[in-house]
Amino acid sequence: MPATTVTPGLRDQLRALPDDAFARLQYLAPAIGCFNRCAFCSQSAGRDVWQLTRTGLVTVLTTLADVATERGLTIAGGRIHRPGVIFPYLDNDIGSYPHLDTYAQLARDVLQVKLRVSTVGYSSRSPHLTAMHRRLVAEHGAVFDGIRFSITPYALGFTEQGPGMSREAYVEDLAAALATYRPLLDRLGHGAASAACELRFAPLLGTRELTDTVIDGRHVLHCGPHLLIAHQQDGEVPLPETVIERLDENTQPVFSRSGATYLHVTADAAEPTAAVARAALAGELTVPHRARMVRLHQFANADGPYYAADPDFHPDGTFTALHLYPKTDARKTSGYTDATRWFLNVTLAHKARRGLGRRDEDQTATGADVDAVLGALTDQADALERVDRRATAHLRGHVYPQVAAYAAALERAGYPPCMFFSRRFTIDTGQIVNQGRAQRLFRGLAATNGEPMTPREERGFGQVSLSTARGPIWRITPLPLVPDGRLPLAVTGKKNPATAEPSLLVEELDPCHLSPVMRTTGCRLRRHVLTLPSNTIEHVGLKQGQKDFALPGLATA
Repeated sequence: MPATTVTPGLRDQLRALPDDAFARLQYLAPAIGCFNRCAFCSQSAGRDVWQLTRTGLVTVLTTLADVATERGLTIAGGRIHRPGVIFPYLDNDIGSYPHLDTYAQLARDVLQVKLRVSTVGYSSRSPHLTAMHRRLVAEHGAVFDGIRFSITPYALGFTEQGPGMSREAYVEDLAAALATYRPLLDRLGHGAASAACELRFAPLLGTRELTDTVIDGRHVLHCGPHLLIAHQQDGEVPLPETVIERLDENTQPVFSRSGATYLHVTADAAEPTAAVARAALAGELTVPHRARMVRLHQFANADGPYYAADPDFHPDGTFTALHLYPKTDARKTSGYTDATRWFLNVTLAHKARRGLGRRDEDQTATGADVDAVLGALTDQADALERVDRRATAHLRGHVYPQVAAYAAALERAGYPPCMFFSRRFTIDTGQIVNQGRAQRLFRGLAATNGEPMTPREERGFGQVSLSTARGPIWRITPLPLVPDGRLPLAVTGKKNPATAEPSLLVEELDPCHLSPVMRTTGCRLRRHVLTLPSNTIEHVGLKQGQKDFALPGLATA
């Protein structure tokens, strides 16, 4: 570890911070910005990176620990969510931080905390990063509380957008990372909170006119290929609003209403007419279609009311939620999102055919079973072509390639096929959520950035959610150092103000939205900008990052 001189100026500035900045610290990121430039980035990260140098990292973390000790505070010890655990990421990808091994050593020996890491991976073509991650696993594995590999279709390597980017290289890099980290992942124990791969999928949506009417005394909704017809005549119109009253002991949402029974017809050719509605209810619809009974609810968010059919998991573990969004004063367009978890559903179906329950591990799975699931996704796409062409295109163009790439990475990393089927290791989280840059991917159906669009999102970061009871948290991160003037937000990132001298941002955040403003009150939370010594922050531009192979998926620099 390099020698460092504790800067009195930094020490005095840290002494002026409130106790909560130490005790409730959650995000201590040594870098901001991300070369991956994922289109759905929940934090709107800039494309360039500003990071603490190795000397700067030692200076900041040792001084932080010293001040906490002299004030009798335990860093991160005052949170109810993962107390004593620090997250070294927020609007950066920590997997590509070149001094992560030093960070881990400081976390263990100086801060005396554990680390929770989330990454899309790193380049196996970078000798420095490859060696550093091997040291992490071999020498610092005990400091990790959890590791998550995020499998997304938006990472630059997967999209192949840009010079030198290659999906094949992305798969190779992911495989190399999974192989390196396998001993540590196994030691942590697989699970969403400990060690897992989480797959996030592009949303399947359509911006179409939403018909909301009554036919033969039955409430009828129609949008795109989706037609919903009330089972009961003369039922309540409009539907009463359903809210999440609380989360149960398993942190699942408890709805205020059970919903109303509707017939859900999926058919590109179906129209909301009396004749079609009557034929559908009688089982005599002649156009190609699929039909099933659903429970329909009306929810509301900051953008206005919306409908959700079967908004939560079915008893067999499958997920087929459909959401319909009418135009409102805030929401300028109408449409739908089909949030079906295609990969999860075909995996559960395959396990059932093998006589396994939804929660059972498939220890005897083979490569042929993996191929069968991939084939089932193809079959699902083919079957939907006659009734929902948009869903077919989504399965072929988004879901299948992402799952196939993940399966290939697991195989190349030497993982047994049972890991592909493991509910504790391979986690289908469904469609991306409305946070950060993801808002524009919903094409007007989300008018308010960071607002939950579905009941599942509401459970995650809404007013009655896993985050609500946690209380405000704190974040520490370097700021963009731009001594010669301003740079575009695309370069610096949306939420990190550029500074003319090395600076450290220390700010309080609403845990629901990771925003410095409380959503419920509109109250601005506490923010402090600390001045750092020179040579503590370095800027790495996009071209240099590519030259250094500082992101996965680069075949050539």
